Amino acid sequence: MNIKIDKNGAQGEINLGEKITGKGTINHYSWCLSCTSSKLILEIADDPSITPDDLPLVGYGCAGWIFEKNITLKESEVINMITTGFLLFNENKLKHLPAVTCSCSDL
Repeated sequence: MNIKIDKNGAQGEINLGEKITGKGTINHYSWCLSCTSSKLILEIADDPSITPDDLPLVGYGCAGWIFEKNITLKESEVINMITTGFLLFNENKLKHLPAVTCSCSDL
């Protein structure tokens, strides 16, 4: 099942399949939604030249913002999570992560 996003400067699509995924843009910045076994993760890249297809890579390779919540498979809770993440982003309340440009083994 796919959910279209087109509100408050955010556009994109979320897929609620076997794995929850999504991608799009918000205010000219690319975002992606992914999941682990326990978390939903919203990444927003701070480089407008990065496309949604280039993500995920916030923290390694590019700076940006990350918002995480415990995983849920309920459509309403996924929508609430991403809506909250976008709201916090628009209010400049998400922690910004700098880019790491070398692996730990290079230090």
